[in-house]
Amino acid sequence: MMALNTALVLLTVVLGLLPFVFTLRMQRYPDGVREGANAPAPLRPVFLVLPCKGIDPGFRDNIDAWFMQDCPDLHLVFAVATADDPAYAELRQLLGRHERAGARHGATIVVAGIDDRRAQKLTNQLAAVRSVDAAAGVLVFADSDIRPDPGFVSRLIAPLGERGVGATTGFRWYLPPQPTLGAMLRSTWNAGALPFLCDPAHNFAWGGAMAISGEVFKRAAVDKAWDRAVSDDFPFTLAVRRLGLELRFVTSCIAISHEGSTLRETLEFTNRQSIISRVYFPFLWWSAALVHSFANLLPLYGFGCAATYALGGDPVWLVGAGCLVLVPLSLANASLLLGNVKRLLPGIAGDLERLRWRYVLCAPIASLLSLVNTLYSATTRRITWRGISYELRSPTDTVVLKHTG
Repeated sequence: MMALNTALVLLTVVLGLLPFVFTLRMQRYPDGVREGANAPAPLRPVFLVLPCKGIDPGFRDNIDAWFMQDCPDLHLVFAVATADDPAYAELRQLLGRHERAGARHGATIVVAGIDDRRAQKLTNQLAAVRSVDAAAGVLVFADSDIRPDPGFVSRLIAPLGERGVGATTGFRWYLPPQPTLGAMLRSTWNAGALPFLCDPAHNFAWGGAMAISGEVFKRAAVDKAWDRAVSDDFPFTLAVRRLGLELRFVTSCIAISHEGSTLRETLEFTNRQSIISRVYFPFLWWSAALVHSFANLLPLYGFGCAATYALGGDPVWLVGAGCLVLVPLSLANASLLLGNVKRLLPGIAGDLERLRWRYVLCAPIASLLSLVNTLYSATTRRITWRGISYELRSPTDTVVLKHTG
C-alpha cells in the first residue's frame, strides 16, 4: 500500500505541475505574434464571411463593427438560410443604412437555402464562398455575435504573409456581465483551451474568427471537409494540417463576449463542445478524459486517506493524503493563467482582476464539469445547435434530425 500511495502522490504532482508548463509558455508567445503582424500583407481582396441566424443580442452593433474595419479592399458577405430568417430583414436595413452613409466596404447578402447534409452554418458559409472569387484573395470566417475593434481583420490576416502559415485563428473570451455560477463556469471552462492555442503543435481553429487564403482553402479542400460536417473549425484545422502548414493563433484577435449563461446553458454548451471534440478530435477528447478523471479522483482519494489517518489509521494513509496537493496546484495555475490573460486583454484587465478569486475557485469545478461532459459525450453523438438537432455519425457523416426553430 505504501508503494501504491507513493506512486499516486507522484502522479498527482506531475498532473499538478504539467499545466504550469503550458501556462508559462503563454508568457513568451504573444511577442512572437506581434512580430509576425509586420509580415507582408497577403493577397487582396479580403472576403469576410458572416453566417447569420436570428438576431443575437447586440446584433446591430456587432454588424456595424464589421463595417468599421480598417482593412482595405474588404467585402462583407452575409449568409442566411432563408429570406424569412429575422436576420435577413435586419441585414437589409443595416446594409441600406451603411450604403446611404457611404460605407467604406461593399456588402452582399447570400440566401443559402436549407441542406440537411451538414450544419446550417456550414451551408451558409459554403454558399458565401461560392458567391465570390475566393481564389483571388483571402477568406475570413467570423461569427455574427462578436463585436471586433477596427483593426481585428487586419491583424487576423497579417500572419498569412509568412512562409509556412496556412491559416490563422482568434478565440473568444466570455466576460460575464453578472458573475453568476453558470456564467463564471462557462468562462473558466472555455479558458482552458488558451494554453493549447499557444502551442502550434496542438492548437486548433476557432470558428468565430478564422482566416485563410483562397488558394490554400482550395488546396486543403476545406469545402469538401465541410460537406457532411457539423463543426467548421475542427475540419478546417485538420484540412490545413494535412498540407503540413501552420495554424497561427493571433492573440490580439481574442474577441470579448459579454454574455451571461445559466447553469443549464453552460452544461448544454460544454456537452456540445465535448461531443464535437469526441467525433472530430478524438485525441483531444481522450486526453481530456484521462486528465480530468485523475484530476477529480486523486483528490477524492487523498481526502479519504486523510480521513482514515485522522481516525487513527496507519501512517501509510498520511502518504496517500498527499494527493490533496492537486487542489492548491490547480488553484495556483488558474491564478497564473488569469495573469497571462490580463496581459493579452488589457482592455478588460480590471474586470478580470475583480473576478480573480471567482475564476480561481471555479477552476476545480470546471474540471469536474469537464469530467461530466466526457461521461455524457461517451453516451451520445447527438447535439442541438441554434434550434437544429444533429447526429454526428462521423467526421464526414452528419444527419439533420429536426429543425426546432
